[in-house]
Formats: sequence, C-alpha cells, structure tokens
Amino acid sequence: MIRKHFSQKQKLSILRSAKQTTVKDAASIAEVHFTTVYDWKKQLEVMGEQGFLEYQVPRPGRGIKKISPQQEQAVVDTWEANPEYGPGQVRNQLRRQRITISTKSVRNIMVANGYKIRKKKPDSRDNQRFEASRPLELAQMDILEFFINKLKVYVILILDDYSRFILGWSLLEKSSMDEVIHTVDRAVNRYGKMEEILTDRGFVFYSWHGVNRFEKYLEMLGIDHTHASAHHPKTLGKVEACNKTIKHELLKQRHFSTAQEAMSAVEEWVNKYNYQRTHQGIGGLLVPAERFHGQSEQILSDLSQGVDITNKTPYLGLGIDRTIFNLVIGPKGNLTLHLMGQPIHLTERTY
Repeated sequence: MIRKHFSQKQKLSILRSAKQTTVKDAASIAEVHFTTVYDWKKQLEVMGEQGFLEYQVPRPGRGIKKISPQQEQAVVDTWEANPEYGPGQVRNQLRRQRITISTKSVRNIMVANGYKIRKKKPDSRDNQRFEASRPLELAQMDILEFFINKLKVYVILILDDYSRFILGWSLLEKSSMDEVIHTVDRAVNRYGKMEEILTDRGFVFYSWHGVNRFEKYLEMLGIDHTHASAHHPKTLGKVEACNKTIKHELLKQRHFSTAQEAMSAVEEWVNKYNYQRTHQGIGGLLVPAERFHGQSEQILSDLSQGVDITNKTPYLGLGIDRTIFNLVIGPKGNLTLHLMGQPIHLTERTY
C-alpha cells in the first residue's frame, strides 16, 4: 500500500479547498481520509498560517492512517445506536467488537456527522482518588432531582464503589426516608449486603439531632454509615458522576409525560449501564456487571486473544442477580459470611 505524504504547503492548499467545498470533498480529491484533513485543520488553527507552513515533522511518521468504509460505518452505527455516547465511549464499544480505531479518528468521524464537542469545565478540586477493593465493600448513595413538566421527581441511585455497578434505584414523586430504606432493602435482598454506605448529609440520610430511622436501619443490618465531608462533594464522586451520566444520556435526551414513563426509561437505562455500557472508571473496556460479578480477567483475556465477547456479558437476562458469597468484617473483628444475602456468623471453630 502506497502511503501519501504532503508538504505543509500542499496541506494548506487542501484546507483552502475544503473552505470552498467541504472537508469530505477536499479529502476525496486529495485521496486521504477526511479525519486526516480535520487533523490538519486543528494544527492550522493552533499554529496560525505562518507557523503551519514552517512546521516540520520531527521524525518520519507512519503515513496516512487508512480507515476503511466498514470501520467508518461501524463508528456511525454505534453512535447512532447510542447518541448519548462521546468519542471515547464509542471507541471502547468498538474495541469490544474487535474493531480498533483511535479516539481521535472516532471523534473526527463523529464531528463530520454532526457531533458537537462538549467543553469540559475546569476542575479546581484536588484529584485525590480512592476505590474499594472488592464488590459490596462500599456503596455510594445519592438523590438526583429533575422535572417531568412541572412535577419535581427524585431518582435515588446506589452505586457499588468498586465496580460502578448500580445496586439499586428508585424514582419517587416525594423524597422520604421510608423510600430510601426500601431502596437499600431491595438492593441488599437482590445482590447481598454492602459493608458500608457513603452518603451526603441530606435530611433523609442524616439527622443533626440524634439518630434517624435510616441510620437505625443500617445499624440493625450491620452496615456502616459514612457521611461525605461538608462542602466537599467529590467524596461522592462516583455516584455524582453517575448522576451526570444519566442526566446527559437520558434525562436531557427525552421528554416524559408521566412519572411511570420516566420510571420505565430509567429501568432500561440502568440495565444498559450495568450490562452493556463500557465504563472509563474501570479501564474503559469492561462494563460494570463484569467487574461486579468477577469476570474482569476472563473478559480482558478474551479481548486480548481476539475472542468475540459480544454475547458473553455475564448474567444478562439469566435471572442471576446477586453475588453469592459476601464476607463482612464487623467492627469488633468478627466475621460474617453472607450466603445469598443471608448472614452466617463464623466462630473460631468454623474458620
């Protein structure tokens, strides 16, 4: 395959041609992929015309990257099927299908097809990061408000810190302590007991005057309750990021006429988030269910060997919900083994 090389002057001529027609037309005439022309365009915007003409490639490159029509169509198809995804997310989904394209090329293809790049707001907070070491060691819980017409509703999310798997959720027309308790209870019954729950100091989670019913409920179950630092929401960073994701991918994309319609949409989104959507926070190639159910090594091994994993997402549609075993260390050092969510207390003789 002959690789094409262009001088900076030739590139500038192609870019000027693109202004008169389109980037795709100019790229077609030059016999290069339009994503390459987009790269030149960005260089010109950064360097200015004089700097662009004087620029010299410091070492021989790898030539013009060839993107096949099939690869380009795969990008477009994946994005059209998931319009809420950004370039990195589309690229990761394609890698699970054994299609390798750089994020930059994916972004350029998407831009050429109407994608608008979202500008990230600078984050002045510290970058200190923590993560649980196993599933159900720590869960983060938060409440997100949004409106259905003029009706304010609330989405409660419980997120496993280690895997980013959504353990439980509720959509409510009224935020109440009873509903928060029921949401945790359903999650425990379905997936097993988490060792610790991290929340903010909202009135349903925390009382400034003694212990409220939610805290008593957690104490009864033997779940430690930790509160996020005041004025420091990044402590709840993972569930807050999940809030932003559901807002961007669902709540801002669709109009709901009723709370029931919104509830069905949230349920569909949660299933997709858990079992189909790759997550940047766990490496970019895994979906939360694979990490939560202990399938990470096998999935990554399959991917490295080129094995088709598109139909191997664990437990999807099989009715298998919970983590079967969950070993919890109590505050006094005592061990409790949860088998299918039911506690089995271990004595010195049993372990």
